[in-house]
Amino acid sequence: MKQVLQGFAAALLLAGVCMLFLYITSDDSATKTTSTAPIKKEQLSTEEMKTRLAEDDYYILSSQEYEELQKKTETKEKTETAQTEKFQLKLKSGMTSDEVAQLLEEKSILEDGEAFLTYLNVTKASKALQVGTYHVSSDMSYEEITDLLTK
Repeated sequence: MKQVLQGFAAALLLAGVCMLFLYITSDDSATKTTSTAPIKKEQLSTEEMKTRLAEDDYYILSSQEYEELQKKTETKEKTETAQTEKFQLKLKSGMTSDEVAQLLEEKSILEDGEAFLTYLNVTKASKALQVGTYHVSSDMSYEEITDLLTK
């Protein structure tokens, strides 16, 4: 066993020496992968930059235009959140969770009925829906609606 280990160590030492020799004697230009040519920097005027950006379908806004856009977006978000839809849901015997999700989406309580249906199936609440009348609104989360419908 001792001779096997000595042979293995000698082979490793020989391989290391060979790799060192090849490293030292190799041509440096062959190992370089990047070009050493200088990078040309163009000095563009503001108008030239705008033209190039416009050609690539980018929009250029002044600070004032950007601030106005932000204000419009904020007011739009506020009006969207202020419009809370309310609905009186009547769960009847034999209604499926698919029908419930579709009805809630039709009444603008949910944005995505399929996502709610997936949530019901993942949480295993689709089989626990209780018959009754429920007041739901569009500002309720999936969890809140599910808790309400499964009580």
